[in-house]
Amino acid sequence: MNKRCTSSNLVFLYKYSPVIFSENFIFVLIEIEDFYYINIPMDKSSMERVQLEFAKILFELRPKELAFSKIYILDNGKFAFFKEDRELISDIDFVAKSLKRFQKRVNMSNTRIDDPIEYELSIKISLSYGKNAYKKAKLGLATLDSRKEDFIVSESLLEKKQSLAIEKLKTFQMVRRAINSYRIISYFQPIVNNRSGVVEKYESLVRLIDENDNVLTPNRFLDIAKERKYYTQITSIVLTNSFEALSHTDADISINISSIDIEKETTVKKFFELLERHESYADRVVLEILEDEKFKNIENMKQFIERARGFGVQIAIDDFGTGYSNFKRVLEYKPDILKIDGSLIRNIEKDEFSRHMVEAIIAFSKKQNIKTVAEFVENETIFNIVCSMGIDYSQGYYFGKADTLEGMEV
Repeated sequence: MNKRCTSSNLVFLYKYSPVIFSENFIFVLIEIEDFYYINIPMDKSSMERVQLEFAKILFELRPKELAFSKIYILDNGKFAFFKEDRELISDIDFVAKSLKRFQKRVNMSNTRIDDPIEYELSIKISLSYGKNAYKKAKLGLATLDSRKEDFIVSESLLEKKQSLAIEKLKTFQMVRRAINSYRIISYFQPIVNNRSGVVEKYESLVRLIDENDNVLTPNRFLDIAKERKYYTQITSIVLTNSFEALSHTDADISINISSIDIEKETTVKKFFELLERHESYADRVVLEILEDEKFKNIENMKQFIERARGFGVQIAIDDFGTGYSNFKRVLEYKPDILKIDGSLIRNIEKDEFSRHMVEAIIAFSKKQNIKTVAEFVENETIFNIVCSMGIDYSQGYYFGKADTLEGMEV
């Protein structure tokens, strides 16, 4: 049962189970910004007192033109106005403008918490309406957090989330079927020595063959696969395919491995088992390491690299020049190869900044005795530029798209 405040305008709904709103409901969900940090130093009674006092202020400053008769006090620093009003639904822009003025009044009211800290309160607002209004408003608050914003009309978010969920489920099913039917395969793209013009390496790239025999690139399935166990399974298949390729060519095989992969014990175990099994080919394995913003365990990475080097494995830093790779990380990992990010190479003909960035990478690499690879070399003009700049290797459509080894001269 809901616990009611003495004032008829204030309603505690700590055990709030929202009603199923009709299509004519307006729902305004309000949250105190940074409430998580405000709540930590306070005991329960102090926090309830703050919420009650703030609810009174919100009600006093409410947008009178919207005629809300009550304010509902939820949990965790959240409050709500809601009512059934078909006319307001028909002019949601008017409602949104009124709520933005209300938000501004609240944020400028200098309402403070003084015990145990001094903090000026401000609010975020999620406006929704119609069926599932409460659910949509909650989703709106989560969206505000991700966008670092403070106001949203969240009407279409639920439909988009549902649509995205359906698409993800379809992708999960597609990936699962592909794994079970051995339709996760590896394609290989040539990497050419810029001086000799000879293909000295191939980069191993994952592909998925769908039920209609379409060959799908990683952007169609890999990020979604990371949300489930499938990503580790895909990595295991790619590692196996890549090591098997060593017996079909005299060239090096370059294998992508992310910093997240290295945190997975099963993936690391698989990699070193394959190295031991193919030890005679180990010096033709190139590991292309791609870092992720979530990765923090640098020492773990350095230990992995040192162990791999013990087998003769070469280390490359992928997508260097953008993202999370940097010169400091190069000094820590001491790679044999830097792969210069394609976004810099693609624009090198016309973009002075890209050219200067690449020149700095080349100068650094030569001093450190590190080989360089230009990615996305798509035409003769770009190839001539990277050659003149002293880059050691090129990779891109100018030399060939990724294909099965059987489809290439190996």
